[in-house]
Amino acid sequence: MASATELGLLERLPPGLLDLLEGGEPPAFVTDSRERVVFWNSGAERLLGRRADEVVGLFCHEVVQGRDVFGNRYCQAACPVAGLARENAPIRSFELTVDGNGDGRQPLRVLPLRFPGPREDLFLLVHLLQGVDLPGVVAALRPFLPPCNGGAPLGAPENGAPPLSDREREVLRLAARGLQNKDIARRLGLSPATVRNHVHNTLEKLGVHSKLEAVALAYRRGWFSDSPQ
Repeated sequence: MASATELGLLERLPPGLLDLLEGGEPPAFVTDSRERVVFWNSGAERLLGRRADEVVGLFCHEVVQGRDVFGNRYCQAACPVAGLARENAPIRSFELTVDGNGDGRQPLRVLPLRFPGPREDLFLLVHLLQGVDLPGVVAALRPFLPPCNGGAPLGAPENGAPPLSDREREVLRLAARGLQNKDIARRLGLSPATVRNHVHNTLEKLGVHSKLEAVALAYRRGWFSDSPQ
């Protein structure tokens, strides 16, 4: 948990978001514009093997110590993700390897969401970690998602209809309801390979790297109005 001072900063998050994250699902931590950890939930503790009272107040790179897929040091004082957040530029998910819970280095996918602070140079970054449940996270986080999360991903228009075919949009809608590719294929009378192709094309067109990002973007832009079920 966080100190009273840190809670004052966290209270700038949309109402209810902190309560959701404190439940531990999705695994998440929050950093401020100085790149210091201000919140660390039980899900992050489970994945990374460190308690909140050990990490809150430390710099993010001191805690995560992530490396890229080639073993090069990625987490460092000049964090590229924080740099994008300072520029209010688009931030997409990325993958690191981390020491984790004492079981050797393991992959960790991170999806950062930027929330503005009281001044232009202040912000919070909510980091969602791997293991998140797509429909559950989308349904729970939908009211809290920033309007653009720092701007539109490459290929995604700010307004109007998504740059997707009718079939791609239909597949994305069903993914938002929690259906897996094989279930979508059965529902639409398609082969699983065809559904995978539609998903791949959707991610390419929207400039995102996961179905979670695609669905979150669709809800932020109002491309479909029904809720995940």
